[in-house]
Amino acid sequence: MVAMRLVTPGASASANVPPLDPLRDGLAARLLPGRVVECSGPSGGPCARTSTAVGLLRHVQAAGDTAVWIQRRGGPLFPPDLSAAGIDLDALVVIHVATTPARAGLCKAAELLLRSGAFGLVIVDLEDDAAGGPAISAWLGRILGLARQHDSRVLLITEKPTHADSLGTLVGLRIESKRRRGPRGEFVVDHQVIKNKSGGPFDVATDSYRYPDGVGP
Repeated sequence: MVAMRLVTPGASASANVPPLDPLRDGLAARLLPGRVVECSGPSGGPCARTSTAVGLLRHVQAAGDTAVWIQRRGGPLFPPDLSAAGIDLDALVVIHVATTPARAGLCKAAELLLRSGAFGLVIVDLEDDAAGGPAISAWLGRILGLARQHDSRVLLITEKPTHADSLGTLVGLRIESKRRRGPRGEFVVDHQVIKNKSGGPFDVATDSYRYPDGVGP
């Protein structure tokens, strides 16, 4: 799970990428507050869940908002990659949950942090435990209400095949992001909308990335 670096027009591929321009970043700019978004994809292969989450994180930080990333202890988040991708690590709160089973702790942490009203973005890495159920449905209801109350974004990262159901009916938008090699050697990430409860069209532009130094496809 490597967060790739976004390639910006006119920027050197070896330079740290500046914060995203909210007017240019089509996907992140359209993930508005007050919604629960699920970013999913199957294990292995060309999945780009982490890079998509980092893109949204960069967008939120560029707007001056606070963010928190919640994952189980030993999760895939790697601070040097985040820093190289332009993330302000000093402004990012990372929560490591050791509860067994981890899902209960992840969900509780997200709910408590949303209740504080202090975060514009809450990312919850549920990758290895992405099934729904009555407990998840009730939890989604609470976090959706809190996201609307505090004008926050909630992004849930899950690991599942395209045909699998979303976590629950209260997930407003589900996206599957996949990477491919671009014509100039860059890596292009396409965002497929699996579910969209808004009813309107949600077509987003592709994003161009490169891998961190020393890491290949």
